[in-house]
Amino acid sequence: MNENIKVFLEKMAADSELQARFAQIKDPDEAYELASSIQPGFTKEEFVTEMTKIKEAMDEDLTDDDLAKSSGGDAGDVVASVTVSVATVVSAVSWGAAAAV
Repeated sequence: MNENIKVFLEKMAADSELQARFAQIKDPDEAYELASSIQPGFTKEEFVTEMTKIKEAMDEDLTDDDLAKSSGGDAGDVVASVTVSVATVVSAVSWGAAAAV
């Protein structure tokens, strides 16, 4: 996983205002724009790919260890603290992607 995406996820986990902003987004382009304004350094494709991986992992009811592995490394603490927060971002990205199909 791109290190800048990890930093973005950590920021999301720590900021309830950001979580609220993402909860209102229903478009993947808007989600990417906001995410990259919070933490630059990743492409839209990287962002959507990683959010999709996280959504798939969440949908499978995997363990924390499985989630850490799917995030591209030993990110146990990050994954544990971010899982609920990132759900709002993931839903904005996946909802928008589904609407575009």
